[in-house]
Amino acid sequence: MTDQHVSQQRTEQQHEYDDQSGFTHGVKRRLTSASWLARAASVGLSSVSIGFVMLFMFVLETGGDLTLFTRPLPMQIALSLPYLIGVLTFGTTVGALLAWRYRYWSPTTRIHQTVLALLGLVFSWQLSTLGFIAL
Repeated sequence: MTDQHVSQQRTEQQHEYDDQSGFTHGVKRRLTSASWLARAASVGLSSVSIGFVMLFMFVLETGGDLTLFTRPLPMQIALSLPYLIGVLTFGTTVGALLAWRYRYWSPTTRIHQTVLALLGLVFSWQLSTLGFIAL
């Protein structure tokens, strides 16, 4: 091996290390960014809420009324989602409050985040009223 080949190997290894550390730095930065976490909570809230309604309706349509008593695995999964919806509603609401306090986004985006938080609160309240979330 020549010295040039060895130094080229070291350079490639250094670039690979820099790429990996840059990736982990980006992930760490996002996971500690309140604005990113608030946005992720609102996306999760929307997705899980729609998924809950669709899964619950699908299980009831395919299994009938007895699925509420026999509780097959899809129904057990569906009935565990309201608790996740409650947690994501809390995160979205806190994120919306922080967005208004620290002006993370434009006013339009903050209004959108606030509407999502309000919808999440209403949906969580409705799930609690119907007995899906036991407080």
